[in-house]
Amino acid sequence: MFEFFYKRVHFTFAIIFAMFIFGIVGLKEMPKNLFPDSSRPEVVIFASLPGGSSEVIAKTLTKPIEEEMATLSHIYEIKSTSSSNFAIIRVIFDYTKTLKDGAVDVTNALQKVNIPKEAKTSIYLVGDFTAPIDVFSISSKTLNMSEIRRVVESYLKPKLLSSPYIGGVDVFGGYVGSVKISIDVNKLKKYKISFSQIIKALNSFSDKPIGFFNNNGFFTLTFYGQEDLEKLKKLYISKNLMLKDIANVTLSYNENSSLYVGNTKNSIAVVIQKPIGGDLIKASDVAREIVKEFNKEYKNLDIEISDTQRNLVETANINMLEALRDALIFTSIVILFFLTNLRALFAAVLSIPMVFLGTISILYLFGYDLNIIVYTGIILALGMLVDDAIVVLENIERHLEEGDENFIYNGTKEVLGAVFSGTISTIVVIFPLMFVGGYPQRIFEPLILTLIIALILSYFLSITFIPIIAKYLYKNGAKKTKFEIWLDNLYKNTFAKLIGPYLAIFDFATKSVIRRVLLTIGAILILVMSAKNILPTVGRDLMPPMDTGIMKANIEFSSNYTAKESLENLKPFLDWLKTQKWVVKSSLAIGTEPGVLSIGGGGSNSASITIEAVNRFKRDKSIWELEREVRDKLAKLKEVKNLAVFDYGATALSTISAPLDVQFRSDNYENLPILANKAKKILKDVKGLTTLKTTWDKDFYEIRIEVDKNKALNFGVTPIDIISQIALKNQAIGVYTKIPSLKSELITLKFDKKFENISSLKTYPIITKKGVVPLNLLAKIKPVFNYSRIDRYNLEYAIDVLGYREKRPISKITDDANRLLKENKITNYYQVGDVKEFGEAFGRLIKAVGFGVIGLILTLMIVYRSLKLSLIMIVILPISLIGAWFSLLIANKPMCMPAMIGILLLFGVIIKNAVLLIDFYQEFLKKTTPYLAAKESIKVRFRPVMMTAFSTIAGMIPIALEWAVGLERLSPIADIAIGGLLVGTFLTLVYIPIYAYSFYKR
Repeated sequence: MFEFFYKRVHFTFAIIFAMFIFGIVGLKEMPKNLFPDSSRPEVVIFASLPGGSSEVIAKTLTKPIEEEMATLSHIYEIKSTSSSNFAIIRVIFDYTKTLKDGAVDVTNALQKVNIPKEAKTSIYLVGDFTAPIDVFSISSKTLNMSEIRRVVESYLKPKLLSSPYIGGVDVFGGYVGSVKISIDVNKLKKYKISFSQIIKALNSFSDKPIGFFNNNGFFTLTFYGQEDLEKLKKLYISKNLMLKDIANVTLSYNENSSLYVGNTKNSIAVVIQKPIGGDLIKASDVAREIVKEFNKEYKNLDIEISDTQRNLVETANINMLEALRDALIFTSIVILFFLTNLRALFAAVLSIPMVFLGTISILYLFGYDLNIIVYTGIILALGMLVDDAIVVLENIERHLEEGDENFIYNGTKEVLGAVFSGTISTIVVIFPLMFVGGYPQRIFEPLILTLIIALILSYFLSITFIPIIAKYLYKNGAKKTKFEIWLDNLYKNTFAKLIGPYLAIFDFATKSVIRRVLLTIGAILILVMSAKNILPTVGRDLMPPMDTGIMKANIEFSSNYTAKESLENLKPFLDWLKTQKWVVKSSLAIGTEPGVLSIGGGGSNSASITIEAVNRFKRDKSIWELEREVRDKLAKLKEVKNLAVFDYGATALSTISAPLDVQFRSDNYENLPILANKAKKILKDVKGLTTLKTTWDKDFYEIRIEVDKNKALNFGVTPIDIISQIALKNQAIGVYTKIPSLKSELITLKFDKKFENISSLKTYPIITKKGVVPLNLLAKIKPVFNYSRIDRYNLEYAIDVLGYREKRPISKITDDANRLLKENKITNYYQVGDVKEFGEAFGRLIKAVGFGVIGLILTLMIVYRSLKLSLIMIVILPISLIGAWFSLLIANKPMCMPAMIGILLLFGVIIKNAVLLIDFYQEFLKKTTPYLAAKESIKVRFRPVMMTAFSTIAGMIPIALEWAVGLERLSPIADIAIGGLLVGTFLTLVYIPIYAYSFYKR
């Protein structure tokens, strides 16, 4: 390859130019996100059965649907929540199944399920793309909420959905418009009309419209369709009885089970989602432009952005480019210090943007997106990128100083084997992560792929571009400037003096086998003792916490709270939030709406709050300190049942409910709340937990009607006949609209007199064959406490105790929780939080390390045709972990997935340096004795080995110091690599020559 490109200069530069062009295009066009999509494929089934309690829903809807879903292939887990009137079943597949295939399987399986015919089901696809990228908060001083919602759903939502860059649009906030028919119960009794007769008459009523008209940019709800409302009022229920005779017909909205407050203003929320695999920034750009044009037309609407991921993604991308710049500067300083040559520095640094843009171009052509993982891969590779170029340049200059007339060709040719061996060895070490499977592969595959591409391009440029550019740089020889001479003297008087101690250690060890054995045993003992003492101290985590500037709060009030009551309780907190200067945006969603999964969740007593703070570089307090303030304020509100305040990304995956999740399962749900509440009290003593909550309880107050069958039959009615006459909740009957562009309004029925307490409900009139009788004559009516909701997990009833933390490692929290539960004789539970995913991921990563090391041994054995030499190079890898463990302790970071990636990266750099030493040892061995060959390899390769290590360390400094938003998640990669390199490089120069001298003397 070298000779081919060396002789074809124009062809070489054409390839480099093409990489530049595609790289620049890729930087502009590649989809931009914070992290790659890593959630498992998930299909959500929404099943509704009006009037059903959580128990009825769990037994008649949730259980049969779950049992059918369990027959599908590649199921990872099935979760469900059964509440009054509806159930949400989450079918989560493993990574081997695509979301599309999962949706098809669920749809087909749903058709086989035997559920009540009154029940309705729908399915939704869920993933990282479900999360809101922008939430528009829409309010008005001249229009009410119902009117705002009508125009949003009729005009704005269709425009947004028409864009291919927008994946989904949810409208949330209650005030769902409807034509409300309020029935007078006493008139029903007077005219002996049943509820079913009214429904039958309304079902025969054809679509009749009402709507809006546009007046100079303002829209106004008009009743020019009043004649149609009049027709509805005059609808005959019986021969001589019209609807208006027994009911009040008005245009209104359904009772709110959900509300929205954006930036502390009552609003309707419009939630924007990106397409699957789409570009977050592009989707946001398009959505904002459409909303801007819409607002020009409807100027009486106040539109604000109350929640967004865009700021976070843009800040992270800018920070990462700045970190890349800083890494380049630090690396350049290191290279200059060691090479003491401005021309070599120019050539080496010039190769960096080529590798960067080349890597981006390949990722772009293969359809990858640009995110913090990709940027991290490029920064991590930075030190290694210049390594190949440095080795070539340093050898070219050495040949020039020795008077070689063909110094460029011979200097490059001599190190081709070492450069190739080092590159391929590094790739082999990290390559298994591409196929390790599960969450580790999904989240880190882009990073490993980026590293591999960058390493290959670095190798390519070092043997093509570097020799070509060297022709011009060294055409007048290698005479140094005064500055270069000063640098050279600085190097010789500092770092170069370390060569002496290295040679002294080598001489000390080679005088006796016992000394070499003692040196080896000493290193092994330090490794074992450091691992034994440090790893338990730092703890383990799936992913470290990060300060993105976004916090989440979930709060539950008394189970019987309405959405309006929940909002009223939150007003003191909202008033306080307005005064906080660190708040940029806030989004408050109360309750749930059918089919809306991007925002809200829970009953009308539940509120989900998202607060965006100024980014961490512009504030004095960490996100965890701000969370404490928010938590304290929320805890002071009235009738708070459950409260959790946590940072955005508190769990690595959206399918993990909380960092600590203690789950109890049973075939019988009745005793589960007792167990959970007992565990909750015990777990309050766990250090590091900020809040604890149980997922459900038996605390929902309701009125139960038990029909006496004998009495019912005596009056000529069945229990079903009685139930069908009781309409305490809104009931949808038909559709009512006029203008095609407007969303249809539901026609709903509701009795004008509320029967929400026992005394009034007893007088509820029931029409029987013997006349109208009060309900209490046919049934017992009594108040009871029922389950607010019922959860299930993998076909069993389940309840969870969820624990949230700040920064303490999850392994320590889990260990403390297990200890306390065991002390209190609670053993029948499961840990399903972060620690479950960590156990699976850790197992996969251990396999990746194992396969990487085995692959490395085989590769080195093939390259050097010696198993003995490959083992000599491999033995240094575990010893280098001494520095890795101490770096975690100093940086106060847990052992986590990024740390495991850091170990593989460390092994790649260490083995590259070992290859340089062994390669030159072999060459010198042909000319002299093993003793002199080993000493000469130390002298000659000291500078490039040190330069490789310290340039890699310099490039990792911005990651280790977390100079970008989101880098907290990935900084352990750099921590491990830096600590390991500092110790491992020293040990490489000590042990590799010693072992080579001792075991390989051919």
